[in-house]
Amino acid sequence: MQRKAYVTGTAALLAALLTGCTGGSGGSGAADDANPGDAGTATAAAQPGRYRTLPEPCGAVGHDTLDSLLPGIRQIADPAQRDKAYQGEAELTYDTDRKVGCRWKVPSADATDRLSVDLERVVSYDNTVSDDDQAGKLYQQEEAGA
Repeated sequence: MQRKAYVTGTAALLAALLTGCTGGSGGSGAADDANPGDAGTATAAAQPGRYRTLPEPCGAVGHDTLDSLLPGIRQIADPAQRDKAYQGEAELTYDTDRKVGCRWKVPSADATDRLSVDLERVVSYDNTVSDDDQAGKLYQQEEAGA
């Protein structure tokens, strides 16, 4: 018998909730509109960005690119030192979820070649602007400043 009472009580509670949710206002006055604007419209949320994490910065640049940008790297005679030069050195950062970097320094007979790469993941805090759009805006600002 207890099981029957439990099912009946649950059904009564469910019926009361549905009645409360589907009932309209009894008055003919204007209803309080918490969401102004046209009925049935909602602000579309922006699409999230492509990347949740950043790539490993010292592995982001290939050997061919390093050979062309750092000509002295091929002139290193010791294979262990050459491998170390190809690996680069990670930049110190305190928020590796948002910004990472790597640098390469290759001394040669003529000069010292340096390459630095910084990767930053942009997050938009505005729901109407996607992460990709926010990154595009920041890039345009940096480009105009340069």
